[in-house]
Amino acid sequence: MNYQEFLESKKKIKETDGIDIELDDLNPVLFDYQKAIVKKALKKKRFALFEACGMGKTLQQLEWAHKVNKETNMPVLILAPLGVTVQTAYEEAPLLGYEVKVLRDDFSIDNGLYITNYEQLDNIDTNLFAGIVLDESSVLKNFTGKTRVQLTNAFKNTKYRLCCTATPAPNDLMELLNHADFLGIMTTAQALATYFINDMKTGSYRLKGHATKDFYKWCCNWSINIESPKDLGYEADYYVLPKLIEQNIMIDIDVIDDDFEHGLFREIGTSATSFHKEKNRTADVRAKKCAEIAMKDNEQYLIWCDTNLEADLLKKYIPEAVEVRGSDKPQRKERCALNFKNGKIRVLISKPKIFGYGMNFQKCHNVIFCGLTYSYENYHQALRRIYRFGQKQDVYSYIVLGTTEMHILETVNKKKELQHNLKNQMDMSVQEIQLLNFEGKE
Repeated sequence: MNYQEFLESKKKIKETDGIDIELDDLNPVLFDYQKAIVKKALKKKRFALFEACGMGKTLQQLEWAHKVNKETNMPVLILAPLGVTVQTAYEEAPLLGYEVKVLRDDFSIDNGLYITNYEQLDNIDTNLFAGIVLDESSVLKNFTGKTRVQLTNAFKNTKYRLCCTATPAPNDLMELLNHADFLGIMTTAQALATYFINDMKTGSYRLKGHATKDFYKWCCNWSINIESPKDLGYEADYYVLPKLIEQNIMIDIDVIDDDFEHGLFREIGTSATSFHKEKNRTADVRAKKCAEIAMKDNEQYLIWCDTNLEADLLKKYIPEAVEVRGSDKPQRKERCALNFKNGKIRVLISKPKIFGYGMNFQKCHNVIFCGLTYSYENYHQALRRIYRFGQKQDVYSYIVLGTTEMHILETVNKKKELQHNLKNQMDMSVQEIQLLNFEGKE
């Protein structure tokens, strides 16, 4: 076998490798389109669910894990962001009639379904599990990231693997390749050689023109990419997003730098140092404006911040608010998330890296960003905690920035446009292929 033949052999996943199950044998709680996706994922054995927020990825991954457990009589592990573990185990799993054990202090493994957060990976013997689910698998996006390497190596021998995220490629197409690498479909290096070319002008990789169709066909062999059930030919009356009312609030900031003699104009740069310095300078006025918004009525508000200083100031100006930060014990984080979800907390203050992924806060329909970072993924995921399928009210989103931070919003909006174009490109390319796959015509 020559090198090209080797690459060709990697493109298609053998259908017979996985579990072949009838739709009627899947949990009746699932919608028809969810059953079809789970059936496909089980048959493929190693698969990825790239579905929009609110499509029920958690129920699908639980059903997938349950069937793998029954087929192999071995335990299955779900890795998820911290706040999501309790939500999955104690709210979602009971809907299907399943028990999911949360690994927190005791890491002894028997049989059944287990869930824990990514930070606990070092405490787990990964060789014990027949299957692994990565909830919010966008953690794989960084090519050189420690987490990606650790996860890929830890589960390279795990027979059944499932990735789940709404943002598989928040920056560029190559981030998809890390999912294929983790799943054992094709290494990143092999995929780059097969479908991409190194653009010397930009110093980055881009799809080969003649390989575009083949690339998306290959992706459809090991993943599903949908925004709505209608993408697979199913009814989608329930899957309609509410109206999103976005307000960008700019606070006029004096650019005179008091640190310099005679009040020289300070230079607003984009380096990490100048970025954090400016955020600290504007934190107080931004926090006051956020408080003004959150205290104008008695509705629930979810307030996102990026620094402890912002959190401290928000708590100062909104005394009734509950603030959750990274140093809090897991039990407190989980309790606060559930209390906010159930309407027992009116104003919740936290950071996207804590509660920005996987949480469902649809009872709240007001979100405030006390500033932004340059990460569009963090912004998008944080917004979609409340702006998602199942939200019954119009959603109000407030972004509060100083005028000296306009470039941050401009950068996020550019990334938003790029992601939108990328998503449209992917949707157009895979829709026909997916329809054929799910109509049993492949």
